[in-house]
Amino acid sequence: MVSGKENNQNFDPIILSARERFKIDYLFPYQRLVISNILEAAAATGNPEQGERRDANPHQIVILPTGAGKSLCFMLPALLLPGATLVVFPLLSLIADQARRLLEEGIEAGILRGGQDKAERDYVFDGVKSGRIKVLLSNPETVLTRDIIEKIKQLDITHLVIDETHTVSEWGESFRPSYLEIGRVAKEGEVPVVTAFTATASPYILERVKEILFPDTSPNVVIANPDRPNISYRVEPCLSKNHQLIMLLGKSTRNRVKRPAIVFCRSRTGAELTAQMLRSRLNEKEIYFYHAGLTREEKGKIEKWFFNSPDGVLCATCAYGMGVDKRNVRTVIHRDFPPSVESYLQESGRGGRDREPSEAILLFSNEDREY
Repeated sequence: MVSGKENNQNFDPIILSARERFKIDYLFPYQRLVISNILEAAAATGNPEQGERRDANPHQIVILPTGAGKSLCFMLPALLLPGATLVVFPLLSLIADQARRLLEEGIEAGILRGGQDKAERDYVFDGVKSGRIKVLLSNPETVLTRDIIEKIKQLDITHLVIDETHTVSEWGESFRPSYLEIGRVAKEGEVPVVTAFTATASPYILERVKEILFPDTSPNVVIANPDRPNISYRVEPCLSKNHQLIMLLGKSTRNRVKRPAIVFCRSRTGAELTAQMLRSRLNEKEIYFYHAGLTREEKGKIEKWFFNSPDGVLCATCAYGMGVDKRNVRTVIHRDFPPSVESYLQESGRGGRDREPSEAILLFSNEDREY
């Protein structure tokens, strides 16, 4: 006998589309809600009479925990909506990872980034015009250039997605001021529907995002339960953090943790020194560091290695806190205290994205008492 819930899923057009395009048989209620909001908003803005009757705001801020299927919330609508969807990421590594995942599904994504020549840009724009390209991926600095905004205005861009939206406030007010202007893309590019996604947002960050992205309107806010029951959290007091890392990550030690593992460090130098120490003390060659100071080629090589590694250890700064979607990370260790609770949730959420058990360990010693 088929339950009512299963029967509804079988006849739900959104579920049927997810099954056909992504081989997904079930959507969480919050995924279904977000996708429905996007499709209804786009339909209303394309139909003035429906738009007058529709009471909901076309824009929304969506707060989903890491590993909760956020990408599907904007990738499925991208294939169902008329026109194209523009997705703005804060990091080139996220753009490359999303393009890879789409290609695995047989979907070509157009990438807009700095350093491209006219031929590369024209190929992307022609693809959007012809309907060959339904998804555009870019970063804030690129989409805010005058020529790109003019192109967006000329193209049929139905939906603007801003991913990792907490960085709009956190980074925009420090080292990436272009983020504070990101709202111009929708306004000047005449994009009718805007959705902002993040895994973590304090009340202050949420209000700042509203002010920056939606100054003239009140967007809907969708907040899913942030609990990740498959992640166990613990604080590990220690006298020496290096010694504790050796005990935790050594393959022959009694208290070793499961791998692959990420060790988050506060600074670039810290990530490099920690990787070098572990490589030497554990007598393992394949322990690498990752930070924003690496070249694009170096980052790509390390991302590919870690993605395919069954038991690798990556020592990283916050530059990997929104890294590629490696689903089987079993342990996330913070050698140093992160700058905020939001950062900690974002970084520890790198673990257990396959919904299997994972550990998040925060090392604590006397040097941390000032925090």
